[in-house]
Amino acid sequence: MIIITNLLTNMVIVGVLNSLSTNTPKFQEYAFNSMFHQASNMIANWNLDLPRPITTNMVTRFIAKPSVSGYTGTLIFSNRFSFGWDRGWFSTFVDEPYSEIRAKTLDVDANDALFERWMRATNHLTMEKARAIAELVMRSVGIPIRNGKFAKPDYQTQMTYEWKDGKKYPMPFYRFRWDTKDLWYNYEVQVSGITSNVLECYFSISSPYLRSPFPTNYFEMLGLPREPVFVRRMHLVLPGQPPAYEILYDPSLPHKP
Repeated sequence: MIIITNLLTNMVIVGVLNSLSTNTPKFQEYAFNSMFHQASNMIANWNLDLPRPITTNMVTRFIAKPSVSGYTGTLIFSNRFSFGWDRGWFSTFVDEPYSEIRAKTLDVDANDALFERWMRATNHLTMEKARAIAELVMRSVGIPIRNGKFAKPDYQTQMTYEWKDGKKYPMPFYRFRWDTKDLWYNYEVQVSGITSNVLECYFSISSPYLRSPFPTNYFEMLGLPREPVFVRRMHLVLPGQPPAYEILYDPSLPHKP
């Protein structure tokens, strides 16, 4: 750990999770184009319920913020399909109308009504068909499915719901998870038997397969030095002493953010 008290002109202070405070139109344009391109490919590969061709006017929400390693943001199509990125990695997908989080509000009666509607909906899938969809999702984002540790899911289940009578009833939703030794889980894909398609995805940002493109002029488009030295302000400073900073990344070192 290298500690300094005087900031140089090429040093940039980072925030929580290595976030950057700068933001520019060039960054926003790059982030939108990159996210739209990735999401469009997934929409086509997963055959999501959107008109073709996929156009930018289908985007109903866009948020992007910079970090040292890339953008964190959300792109939502037609107020339904939500794609998320975390610090430069594609990390989440949600088909929002069918997401379980919609039935986890403070209104218990509304939650039960939604669960009951899903519970009584026609399930068009079996476990085998749902798993085939989950594996297609994994392959389409570049994960080497059926090779090595990805040969089969480490966990698969059809979700259930405990109704008012105390009994658990099957739901038309399936969950598949591929574990790794490094994290509790690395890849999770949920599939809906109502839509016969992917429902939700949760991917670890440590994945080597889901990295978004990192342009060589990334820092320059943010108005930062071409090779910035990133530092974080330390919270514990002796009384009467100047602020101290920890160097997080120095371009002279043999690694990149």
